[in-house]
Amino acid sequence: MYNRLFFAIKQRIIGEIIDTFTKHPAFTDKIKVYHKFPYGERIQYGVVLRNTGSGMIRMSADNYLGELKSHVALARAENFPGYSIEWVREDARYVTSYQEDEDVSSQLGPTQRLFQVSKPPIVSGLGNTDLADNIGQVLVTINGRETPAEFVDGKNGLVLIPHAPNLGDAVKVSYYYKSISPAGRYYVVFTEDNQFEVDQLLCVEGETEIENTLGTETSLILPHSNIADGSDRLYLLSRNGSQPIILTKGTDYTLDILTSTVTFLTPLLKNLKLLADYRYKGITTGPYTFAPYEEIDKAINGVVISIGRRAKKGDKQVVLLSNFREPMAQVYGGHWDMTLSLGVISKDSIQSGEMSDFLAEDFWGNKKNILEFEGITMTSITPSGETEEVFDSVSNDMYYETNVDINLMTEWQKFVPYLYKIKDLGIDLRGYPKMSDFYVTKNLTLEPITIISDQREVIKYPIVGYERVI
Repeated sequence: MYNRLFFAIKQRIIGEIIDTFTKHPAFTDKIKVYHKFPYGERIQYGVVLRNTGSGMIRMSADNYLGELKSHVALARAENFPGYSIEWVREDARYVTSYQEDEDVSSQLGPTQRLFQVSKPPIVSGLGNTDLADNIGQVLVTINGRETPAEFVDGKNGLVLIPHAPNLGDAVKVSYYYKSISPAGRYYVVFTEDNQFEVDQLLCVEGETEIENTLGTETSLILPHSNIADGSDRLYLLSRNGSQPIILTKGTDYTLDILTSTVTFLTPLLKNLKLLADYRYKGITTGPYTFAPYEEIDKAINGVVISIGRRAKKGDKQVVLLSNFREPMAQVYGGHWDMTLSLGVISKDSIQSGEMSDFLAEDFWGNKKNILEFEGITMTSITPSGETEEVFDSVSNDMYYETNVDINLMTEWQKFVPYLYKIKDLGIDLRGYPKMSDFYVTKNLTLEPITIISDQREVIKYPIVGYERVI
């Protein structure tokens, strides 16, 4: 649906017309739906989309709507065409999930009131990804009875309750958590014209390696292997969160990127927290096979990838995922007033009337609400004049056609992405994990491929609910 207003709407309406007649037992096997008249045969029973027309409705002087914030952005890999993927967006179905009744009873103790859950809780409600900071955003039950929490730490996944349960009690916690794929770069590599794989380069920020340094540590092993060379940063932080003390690689420590082993060359300062930022190579997933104009929602969890007709073997693009929703683009948009002219054709005059009546009734009574949810507003549907023409000049058979006009108002939006360039694997990665982080310390690359933001305008029609500006 990229750059094709008429194409997208026509395909959508044709699909609904097919669905309408499929539900009617008298028409299921008889009626076919066409975009323009076919050349091979004369239609005896069917619906033909003859013409479309439209006019633009301006919403403001410059059509500016606002700013788009998202976890997801699309970038091009340098030296690659970068035309295969049309656009990417969040998939509202898989951005967040609900963890119901996680059993934390194994943590019980004589005075235990603080419980660790397996995933960081987030703000209640589908689609919210901010970390939980309110006791109303988790549900705690003891032996099936609701017990209000006293404190919630979403970042560290901690829940404090007012009193310690008895040994043997069943303590369970329910909460929302973020289920979109981890932050990082997802290299989409097209291995065939209709197939791609995804290589992951995942981002870790603020990972606690030592909770309280003793000054005698000599080494440690990072939780993830296959660290991207040049992407690591180790730093010490005091309890009050003052300015971090950044360790210098080669002077303060060394890192074996294959075994993820950190060796300290100088003693660490005492009574501080040691944290790490780095990137590591994840797994390669796929292959994923697709058809033109197909939207893929299985390759990266929480992300929809839309592919048009320009996918080519050997192309490579990058889907960027951030930990937080960040400003990604300026959004311009408005409405289009559209008219679709249909011809309902039958060899029987009575059946021609039945077909046009049933089409108008089903579209106005049932399809209208479905289409409005997707940003396609049906303003009227008008069956007009009926005509008859000779089907066979020898036998004098006739066929009958009723015109049906569908008037729609649909939305358009144009996304103008903010321009940025990712030069290397250092901590200057704008957008990871926060736009405000712009700490430049290195200029090293994992491979000769750098990422450059896609400066082409991205247009998509129609706009559905969860694509609207936040």
